Amino acid sequence: MEIIQLKEYDYTSVLDLWEKSVKCSHEFLKEQDFNVIKESVEIIFKKIRLYGIKQDYNLCAFMGTSHNQIEALFVDPTYFGQGLGRRLVNYAINELNLRKVCVNEQNKKACNFYDKMGFKFVSRDKLDFLNLPYPVLHLELQR
Repeated sequence: MEIIQLKEYDYTSVLDLWEKSVKCSHEFLKEQDFNVIKESVEIIFKKIRLYGIKQDYNLCAFMGTSHNQIEALFVDPTYFGQGLGRRLVNYAINELNLRKVCVNEQNKKACNFYDKMGFKFVSRDKLDFLNLPYPVLHLELQR
């Protein structure tokens, strides 16, 4: 399974995977907020570069990047714990030279994952990108 840059025709798979992953990893989200975020994510994903890992043409994990940071990292729950997130982040670091990421403070598994990858706390926003009450941590690679 190699890392590829995703195309517009992959957006349906990206959104499906995003929804499955968020429902398994973001239990802190209120249902009404999830729906608001989902509408925004559909727009945002079309504005950032997306990289993914597929197996037999099925999307297993993806990462979204902007010019200077990792914007999104999601893995299909079927593949949790299999190293796909680590592979994508290493690709971002080694191939794209990215050193920053933002993560929901309540997503403890993601916070621990990024800490193990060498990302450390830089700052905190009390609200997320939609001004919803989900604090966001800004992390930067320290290795």
